[in-house]
Amino acid sequence: MRTTRLLAAGALALLAGCQPSPPTSSAAAAPPPPPLPKPQASTIALMTGVIVPTSDAIWQAMPASDKDWADLRYKVLLIAEAANLLAVPDRPTLLPGEKLASPAGPGDLTPEQSAAKIKAEWPTYLAYAQTLQNGAMATLKAVDSKDADALVEAGGAIYEACEQCHKRFWYPNAPAAP
Repeated sequence: MRTTRLLAAGALALLAGCQPSPPTSSAAAAPPPPPLPKPQASTIALMTGVIVPTSDAIWQAMPASDKDWADLRYKVLLIAEAANLLAVPDRPTLLPGEKLASPAGPGDLTPEQSAAKIKAEWPTYLAYAQTLQNGAMATLKAVDSKDADALVEAGGAIYEACEQCHKRFWYPNAPAAP
């Protein structure tokens, strides 16, 4: 009999533990989201080290083999992802101690002026980054279909996306080409 009482008490304790807990607010129950990644490279470093050499390789590409097309595909994906990197908030234009690769030309903004303009016109800057990514995705479609003519056209879309952004945020006052 004593064993039965102990089993019954244990069963009641287990059942009591299975009672639904009182509702809590979702804010208190959910952990906070992790912080966004912190930019480690400047916009200038992304341009100089990733976007310019990769886009140059795309524009100069003359793929002849399956391997050439596969290698080109990775370069195009790199440009598409670089657009995401450009869109990370609070990316510095230049890091402390970092220098421009070449001196500013007539009509160029200083890095500080560019940073202020990007911050003031953030939605427009993001739209240019999206246009760059759209151009990369059109280029990817040309690469995947191994269509050299479409590759040239889509590569032109990448160039235009870059040039329009640069005219707005880097050299808006540059003299017009003759």
